[in-house]
Amino acid sequence: LHEVPADTWVMRRVLDAEGATVVDREPFDQWLNAMYFVLTVFTTVGFGDMFAVTNGEIVYVCITMGVGAVVHSIIISEVINVVTSSDQMNVFVMKQRELIEAFSTHTELDETSEQSMRRWVDTNAKTWFSTKYDRDGMMQLIMGENMPRELLD
Repeated sequence: LHEVPADTWVMRRVLDAEGATVVDREPFDQWLNAMYFVLTVFTTVGFGDMFAVTNGEIVYVCITMGVGAVVHSIIISEVINVVTSSDQMNVFVMKQRELIEAFSTHTELDETSEQSMRRWVDTNAKTWFSTKYDRDGMMQLIMGENMPRELLD
C-alpha cells in the first residue's frame, strides 16, 4: 500500500531503546502491536503513540473505525435485549404473583394454601414465560394458505 514503508506506523513504532521496530520483532510481538492499534481505534482511546499518517493508513483506520462502530452497536444492542427480556420476564412473574394474591384474597384461601400457590408460581413462572407462544400467530400459520394440507391429515 505504501511506496515508502518507513512512513507507516509499523516502521515508526519503536519498541525498545535500541530502536527496534515492530517489523524487527517476532510474529507474536507484531500481532500484539497490531491488536493494540486496532483496540486503540475501536475504543477511540487514541493514546497518541500510534496514529495514521499516510493515505493508506488513514483509509484503513477509517474502515476499522466503521467496523468498530458496527460491532460496538451490535454488542450494545444485545446487552439491551438481554436486559429487556429479563425485565419482561420479571414483570410476567410479578403479574402471576399478583394474580395468586388476588385469587387468595377473593376466595379467602388459608395461609398454607396461599404459600403453596406462591411457591408453585415462583418455581414455574419463568418456564411459563419462556415457553409461551402466540396463539393467534400459531393459528394463522396452521390455517393459512401456505400450509400444505397433507401435513394436517
